[in-house]
Amino acid sequence: MKVSNLLGKAKGSALLLLGTASVVVSMDANAIPVFARQTGFKCVACHVGGMFPQLTSLGRMFKLTGYTMGNRPNLDGLEVQNDYPPVAIMVQGAKQYYNNTSHGNNGNAPSSAADLQVVSLFAGGKITDNFGAFMQWTGQKYSNMQADGTQAGYGAAAIDNTEFRYADRTVTPNSDLILGAYVNNRAMMSDVWNNFGAWESQWINYFDTGNAQAPTTYLMGETSQHAAVGVGGYFFKDKTWYGELAVYKSPTHGPFSVLTAGATSVGSSGATSLLEPSPYFRFAYNKEWGANSFEAGVHGMMSYVYGTPLYGAPTNTFSQPGGPASAYHDVGVDAQYQYVLDPHYFAAHARVTREFMNNAMGTPNYQGFTATNATDNLTETYIDATYVYEAKYGAQLSYAGASGSNDAGLYGMGVNGVGAATGNPNWKSWTPNIFWQPYQNLRIGYMYTYYTEMGGVSSGSNLSFGGARFSPANFNTSMLYVGFIY
Repeated sequence: MKVSNLLGKAKGSALLLLGTASVVVSMDANAIPVFARQTGFKCVACHVGGMFPQLTSLGRMFKLTGYTMGNRPNLDGLEVQNDYPPVAIMVQGAKQYYNNTSHGNNGNAPSSAADLQVVSLFAGGKITDNFGAFMQWTGQKYSNMQADGTQAGYGAAAIDNTEFRYADRTVTPNSDLILGAYVNNRAMMSDVWNNFGAWESQWINYFDTGNAQAPTTYLMGETSQHAAVGVGGYFFKDKTWYGELAVYKSPTHGPFSVLTAGATSVGSSGATSLLEPSPYFRFAYNKEWGANSFEAGVHGMMSYVYGTPLYGAPTNTFSQPGGPASAYHDVGVDAQYQYVLDPHYFAAHARVTREFMNNAMGTPNYQGFTATNATDNLTETYIDATYVYEAKYGAQLSYAGASGSNDAGLYGMGVNGVGAATGNPNWKSWTPNIFWQPYQNLRIGYMYTYYTEMGGVSSGSNLSFGGARFSPANFNTSMLYVGFIY
């Protein structure tokens, strides 16, 4: 059955939350997804407090060694009678609330909406002793690639995070070396320290943001996901030194284009036109002692991105480069600390990424905006801390911020004294998130995002939107969610 059909049969209501929970309660509590079935480990072995996607040191080694750890036979040796199929499913439903709906700027979603947000199908694991895969296909009712948060329709099903890895590990009395290579469809999907977008610890998204979308760097932004394919290599020496280099490009045809299937034509959004080879790098220092681990590193990417006429064009014209390219040079630092010893689990992450933009003047960029300045800069900051007790009860607090040069063409929300847009990109928000995991397959949580600054406005009603004025607090959003994975 197609994911879109499955979504079409789901009815968004509060009964979704209760129904999902009741089904899971009746199931075997030991039921676990693809990789856990392959290794025989429970979720807490590879995920901090069992709270995916945050990886423990064992989870990192599983990914770095190509998803091949465990006793499962090679793919061609699986037996229907004896082996679980290498597939899994994840379903997330939610009821979302808005702080203020009187302005009518929450897209087409109801003011207090309950929906089956997303269904993801997974496949992967060990293919050979040195080669493995992680594959995901996602159907979603609302497209988070659309700025207005409107329904994308059930046809928004598309390929999601997907990666193929080859790895070889050599262990001697004096050395431990992993050498590997990968092909994936999103920059930073290779991240094993959960500092970046694909696997960021605060991974749960609102299904409709109420137009409260903060400026973000090209590297970290949702617009760059799944519309480019990267080929990279890495090493991990003595569980201490890590290095990675890759090149990303949007394929227009050929075998790699399957890794962007459906992702470049969701809703009415334009495709990411990364039609020039764009290098990505990451280097990190890792230290593990007892129940503790620490990582500190640097990351960056140089992206060369076409704007119109590719923006909003039909899929059959994506092979036609159009207009001058804008260049986005991103570089940053990141860090992670973990303490993993039952019943206490703790993890913290920090990331700062600075982007230097060389804008194609007079040409709308990949988002459809025309920059006022020839050059701009933007600094994006993210910090979070998570505590989990007994792998069941948890809380997280995350902070997101952006600051940079004013550009009225790119950032038009704030207003000055005469009512004109300031073009100020400065945003700040906080998101507390509490959750309960009664079974390792089921998570129930509540999150609330409140804004302390938007468009350079931190107080008063000086945000211009849809011809009216608001305060940052008018865009606060909360969500009760249920996630189930099997």
